[in-house]
Amino acid sequence: MREPTHTYTSAKVVLELLQRRISHPRIKEVIDEIEALQSLGPNHILMVTGPTGVGKTTLAQSLLTRILKSHAQAMQQDAGLIPVLLIEARATSEAEFNWKLFYADILEQLEVTSGMPAGVEYGVDPHTNRVYRPSGRSKNTAAGLRKKVERALQHRGVKVLMIDEGGHFTNVSEVRMKRQTDALKSLSNCAGCQIILFGSYDILSISRLSAQLARRIKEIHFARYRSDSIDDSLVFERVLQRIEHDAQGFFGGLLLENAKLLHANTLGCVGTLMDVIRGFASRAQHADAVTQALLERCLLTEGQHLAILEEIRQGELRFESEFVKSGKARKVA
Repeated sequence: MREPTHTYTSAKVVLELLQRRISHPRIKEVIDEIEALQSLGPNHILMVTGPTGVGKTTLAQSLLTRILKSHAQAMQQDAGLIPVLLIEARATSEAEFNWKLFYADILEQLEVTSGMPAGVEYGVDPHTNRVYRPSGRSKNTAAGLRKKVERALQHRGVKVLMIDEGGHFTNVSEVRMKRQTDALKSLSNCAGCQIILFGSYDILSISRLSAQLARRIKEIHFARYRSDSIDDSLVFERVLQRIEHDAQGFFGGLLLENAKLLHANTLGCVGTLMDVIRGFASRAQHADAVTQALLERCLLTEGQHLAILEEIRQGELRFESEFVKSGKARKVA
């Protein structure tokens, strides 16, 4: 047990540091693969998938920053240029995916709305996210908004449209899922931009809906760090070393001492790891102490761990051929 040597202020600073994105080799590997496939153009949807908590949102933010930097000079020359857009496919209380809200979010980011609040103009209640029909606004149908989005994406020069939380497109029947995926593919073609969809393993069902979708969708695996891989274990440990370093000794080496425990409990998912460590830092701030007991209280419960493990088992089977080709066929660990 460590003595309560840390002040409230230092704990607060550590919590702020832990809100920053943690870059690691797996993110670079996936970005390299995305960039290698972007030459396929709008005819294909790139689908980035991996376990819950692997860090897909962090990956999307890192890719966004990278694309913006690559277009920095062009953006200086053309103030209206927006080469890349990152949108979240938001969940609502409605049974169907809310396309009007989705299109309104895109238009709002592209700043093509009038002086009115976007939700009012597009027939979406800003407080409940539910659609309503404003009188005298016939063009605020989903089809009307779709045409506005196509023109806006073209006008702003958007080359890449990234959609986070892609699983919200799949929470419907297969017939409607296919229709929604076809709509995305059509949007990509009509607007002339590459769509990159981010989501957990449940979005893999999209490319099984038809032979055409299987051909047009390119799956990219954002894998976790496996505990049965020496290389992965070393990288995971280096992530902990960096966190310890950035926290300026706040954790007193306790994270590294528990590297194997943290790796096993979080199933090698950096996003989940960061959630655990943030919870640990928060408890340490409240208790004014950094202890093994506090850390263990922040770990995933057995039920949470098993639920994530089951999702991983099903998802990684889809990419099993990668392990077979490299001679690394193995059980999930």
